[in-house]
Amino acid sequence: MLVGSDFGIVKIVSFFYNHTETGFMSLIDEHSNLIKQHLIVVSTNIDGDITFVSPAFCFMSGFSAKDVLKKNFSSIDHSDGFQISHAALWANLCKGESWNGELKLVKKNQGHFRVLASFFPYYKDDSRTLLAGFTGVMHEIPEYSYTKSMDTNWEKNQRLAEYMAMIDSYVITSSTDIHGTITFVSSAFCEISGYTKEELIGQNHNIVRHPDMPDELYQDLWSTIQRGEEWKGEIKNLKKNGTHYWVDVNIKPNRDETGEVFGYTAIRQDITGKKYIEELTTKDELTGAFNRRFYNQVLENQINRARRNKVWLGFLMVDADNFKKYNDSYGHLAGDEVLKSITGMLQNTFRRGGDYVFRLGGEEFAVLYETNTRDQLVLMAQRSIKAMYDLNIEHTGNTPFKRVTLSMGLMTLDPQESYIMEELYKYADEALYRAKQNGRNCIETVSTNFENVELF
Repeated sequence: MLVGSDFGIVKIVSFFYNHTETGFMSLIDEHSNLIKQHLIVVSTNIDGDITFVSPAFCFMSGFSAKDVLKKNFSSIDHSDGFQISHAALWANLCKGESWNGELKLVKKNQGHFRVLASFFPYYKDDSRTLLAGFTGVMHEIPEYSYTKSMDTNWEKNQRLAEYMAMIDSYVITSSTDIHGTITFVSSAFCEISGYTKEELIGQNHNIVRHPDMPDELYQDLWSTIQRGEEWKGEIKNLKKNGTHYWVDVNIKPNRDETGEVFGYTAIRQDITGKKYIEELTTKDELTGAFNRRFYNQVLENQINRARRNKVWLGFLMVDADNFKKYNDSYGHLAGDEVLKSITGMLQNTFRRGGDYVFRLGGEEFAVLYETNTRDQLVLMAQRSIKAMYDLNIEHTGNTPFKRVTLSMGLMTLDPQESYIMEELYKYADEALYRAKQNGRNCIETVSTNFENVELF
């Protein structure tokens, strides 16, 4: 397997020292398949134990990454006639010097293949005083013949090796086969997830799936990439220690020479800090529900989105019954715990990708959610009333139920109609008031058939 387009590699090299952050990420995105799938790369620590091999190495050798990780480089170096080259290679590298020449590497089936190799040291920090390990960038020699092409490619290969080391250290990237089994992860992926490469390679990618993420998001993800299309989105992942991190993900299919998809490569950007800031500005501090400010920001967008996607949108007003009596009887701290329980129940019921739970103030909540039919909107609201009732939180002042209950007003939005957005809150609130008048612990609905609903 030869390295792909020389033009593509030269482009990477010429860009390497003068990149901006945006340009660097776009270049990785553009050439990730070239680098990972076609460039034979092996990295080791300072003892020569293998820490990384590229998919191209696995293709040429027949070994999987799991077969060789943590093994010494000598286990894949075919010794027949190459002892001198091998000794010179490690002597140079241990002195912090580079090495180029020919090597013969072992194949898993007992054969071998020859490469022109450039090996370079890489360091733990920018001072270039503490060696961290070595990276080899190699070209296959299809038919054995001595060549001096390494001299002309020396500077290019050195920068490529440094580039690969930078990608491995700083870019959160991984590759899987078509079934989602991990075939490659960068060191940056390991650092943010808390797993080692050995723990990740060979596992399904759902090893880092966070339970908070809705099934619908992953269904959309897989249906998109299985069609051969690119998927982008924000995902909350689970660390090995049980904490979490957020990433902005770009997933692209990997294709062979015939155009057939054989796997997927994902490049991620850590946005945990961004999501934390978002939570501070969009979430209610007590309950974790979205706040009124965020409600005002997303309402119009969700209405327009539902209309474009031709789905029904529910605007559900929710109020805890006789909540002032609860605070008077059990205290405000207990009342705060009830508000958290209401939020948790609503978030557990309305957990699809386009669902939003808001705390508008006091014991008043709102939910925006999508379904395919109006009946499904009503059914989900009824399900949440029952879920709250089944929590059986004692509330002696809420007769006749003697437990915490909810009253709801539901405005159902037909995707074929255009609504006056400013009026939606009023209609849902009026329906909520009717639910209170009708005995609480129930839902009242309003739709375009309701005679007082104004349409554009």
